Amino acid sequence: MNVITAYLETMFGAYPQTPRMAEAKAELHAMMEDAYHGYLADGLSENEAVGRVITEFGNLDELAPQLGIAAEIAPAAVTGGAGASARPASARSVPAAPPVTLDEAERYAAARRTGDPRMAIAVALFVMSPAPLIALATLSNGATFGLGQQAAVLTGLVCLLVIVAVGVMMLVRREQQLAPFARLAAGRFTRSVAVDRWADALVAEAAPKRAVALQVAVGLWILAVGPVLAVSLLAPPAVANVWIGVAVAGMLLIIATGLFVFLRANWAASTAETLTRGGSTATRGADDERSIVGVVAAFYWPVVVAVFLGWSFIGNAWYISWVIWPIAAVLFGALASGLRAIDRYRAAE
Repeated sequence: MNVITAYLETMFGAYPQTPRMAEAKAELHAMMEDAYHGYLADGLSENEAVGRVITEFGNLDELAPQLGIAAEIAPAAVTGGAGASARPASARSVPAAPPVTLDEAERYAAARRTGDPRMAIAVALFVMSPAPLIALATLSNGATFGLGQQAAVLTGLVCLLVIVAVGVMMLVRREQQLAPFARLAAGRFTRSVAVDRWADALVAEAAPKRAVALQVAVGLWILAVGPVLAVSLLAPPAVANVWIGVAVAGMLLIIATGLFVFLRANWAASTAETLTRGGSTATRGADDERSIVGVVAAFYWPVVVAVFLGWSFIGNAWYISWVIWPIAAVLFGALASGLRAIDRYRAAE
């Protein structure tokens, strides 16, 4: 441990001994000591453990953003102090964002643990919201039950709006829960070594449940097309034209169930990704933080609903207009993948 203490003294010796630097040195010393004892417990010799610790924690210039001392070491870097690396002037002039603390990270994870199931329910509700309308419209078109076509469509629309309203309320409640942690979601923070290690442990603990949830969800998504194939291939044409809407509604319900199962179990991985994705060393404008996917989705699905209703009403095509939903879902998946790539490119700039 004397070697690690001397190493730390050398690391911090070239920089001003401010209270924040003293706190950072104590925090880094605790982290290095924990790692050192961990390596000894794994069977490494003292020299091997010290070498691993020094290699793992690198130099202070690399650790500064995580320790929240980027601003403190910047003056030393400008004057060419020992241990500092050359940086462009523009990079040195950017103020560091406040570091994320372990307590803040734990409270954020607790909010995500209770809030993400609400998001999972909301997403599932949005996906399944057209199901009553599609099922009722096709059934009424075949005179399968007492409701006339207009009454069936009106009932289906009311169900759609109620389901969407419930989903929106779920999302609003979740946003209220996460409002105190807006800076973390926006990336306006500096990473911490302690939080990084805690986030890795959180992911490892939740990994088995997440893996099982993913397997169940993928299985459901593969099986989702089953009802449509069964009605299309096995039922007589007259029956298929009437019950195809029910089959499509069943497909949407199965897809929604898979989304709920996976999203509900994904909170830990998503939380860790937020806390360890690098954080921002400077605040960014609201326009830069806005998700392109979210902006597009805000008008994409209302347009899909309008096209579906217009085609169905004007062309009296309830028996076939349901195909809009699987096509729209596939197109949106491809579009979202491309837009997320653009988001990542913008974040890397």
